[in-house]
Amino acid sequence: MRSFVRCLFLICVGVIVPSALLFAALVKDVGADGTLNFEDGKRVVLAGIQMDEEGISVLRVLAQKQDVKLQLIPGTLPDGKKSGYAYLQSKYIKFPEKAGVIPAQQEVLLNEFLVKVGAAKVVETQTFSQKARFLKVQAEARKKGEGVWSYEPS
Repeated sequence: MRSFVRCLFLICVGVIVPSALLFAALVKDVGADGTLNFEDGKRVVLAGIQMDEEGISVLRVLAQKQDVKLQLIPGTLPDGKKSGYAYLQSKYIKFPEKAGVIPAQQEVLLNEFLVKVGAAKVVETQTFSQKARFLKVQAEARKKGEGVWSYEPS
C-alpha cells in the first residue's frame, strides 16, 4: 500500500509540477526590442536568441494578439523582464488533402522557429537549457542561407 501511495504521489508531482511552470497568456504587443508584452503586465524576452529589426517584425506577425504558452526561466532580468520559452499552437494541413479535412495542430517553440527561419540568432554566450538544440537549428539555417544568413557571410 505504501509503494502504491508513493507511486501515486510521484505521478501527481510529475504531472502537476511541470504544468505549473507553463502557463498561457495573451500577447498584447511586441516591443521595439522584441519583448513580448502580455495583457497581464508580464514582459518576457525570448531566451537564448537575439533579433534584428526584421526578426522582431517576424515575431510581431507571429505572436501579437495570440495566446502563447510560456515557460519562464527562474529569475528576473535587470530591467524587470522575465526570460523564457514561448510556444504557439500551429495548424497545418498536409497536401494534397481531401476537401473538408480539419487541420491538425502542433505546438511550436517560437524561440526555435525564429532561429530556424533565420529571423533570430542564438546568443552563444548565454547558458540555457535548449542551447544545443538551437545551435543545431541555426547551423542548418546558416547552411541553407535562411533569413539573416542570406546576407551575412558564413
